Amino acid sequence: MAEKNTRHEKFIILTVALGVILNPLNTTMITVALPSITKDFQLDATDISWLIASYFIISAVFTPLIGKLSDAYGRKNIYLIGLALVVVSSILAPLSPNMPVLLAMRGVQAVGTSALYPAGIGIVRNTIQNRQNRVIGTLSVFATTSAAFGPTISGLLIQFGGWPVIFYVNLPILAVGAVLAILYIPKDEKTKATTYKWDGIGIILFSLFITSWMVFLLSLENGFQVGTLLLATLLTVMFYAFEKRRDTPFINVNFFRKNLNIALIYVHYIMATLIFFAILLNLPTYLQSVLGTSSRMAGIIMLSLSIFAMLRPPLPRGGWNEQDFVFL
Repeated sequence: MAEKNTRHEKFIILTVALGVILNPLNTTMITVALPSITKDFQLDATDISWLIASYFIISAVFTPLIGKLSDAYGRKNIYLIGLALVVVSSILAPLSPNMPVLLAMRGVQAVGTSALYPAGIGIVRNTIQNRQNRVIGTLSVFATTSAAFGPTISGLLIQFGGWPVIFYVNLPILAVGAVLAILYIPKDEKTKATTYKWDGIGIILFSLFITSWMVFLLSLENGFQVGTLLLATLLTVMFYAFEKRRDTPFINVNFFRKNLNIALIYVHYIMATLIFFAILLNLPTYLQSVLGTSSRMAGIIMLSLSIFAMLRPPLPRGGWNEQDFVFL
């Protein structure tokens, strides 16, 4: 019986792993395809940058939001809905006749992939009994590493099917993930009637300040926009001041205020991620548009980043501690 349960848990972990890689993978796979998309739709640099920027904005907003939705409506249900949204976007995005449609499909894809991580981690917490925190830590590393492989995968495949292939590559992963989810993830247990207080204003303020900062960063190419910077700063302060007074905030800012060491760890992680993605997202376009390399060569060059992304400190001996992970 114990052996059967262990085997069952391994399938659950595999199912969640297939889901959590999709957001970081689709964030970076598009980088090598940007020159082709720019040419096909006759876009400028600002237009094409929104294919990436909008994905980050939607992911930032919907990941914590869907985490709360999965608590209310069931983690397996949300996980399967997320898979379905990614399937729809992966089929329809390559058929996009223009940039707005492609942007909309990327938005649907971002919502779907954003559902998979919080719902998947919730499933692990509910079903995996042995070394639970170690499993979550491994999944987090696995997801980050998959982002580094995105440009290499797309660079090697684009030469065979053009930029649409970066969406079709999701389908085999989705098919296997959906079958495993249906077979091995337990049904959501019915919970007692609970009233969930949704922080609507907090969600709106969070969305606005994230978007304003993204607009400011994208505008730097055309000069320093003081007005946009002031707006982004004002919205950030408003969000912090509002959330600080909430009993059930969208983002628990008081946690960071009371735990400065953990807040500094988050700042460090954000800065490291910013540098990592700045290189990961821009280098493929530079290689193709400026140096004139092929998508295949750009993907091979980006493979070095993938390798270095894997050269990180090993997981702590004895497993992760509860303090290693903070879920707001």
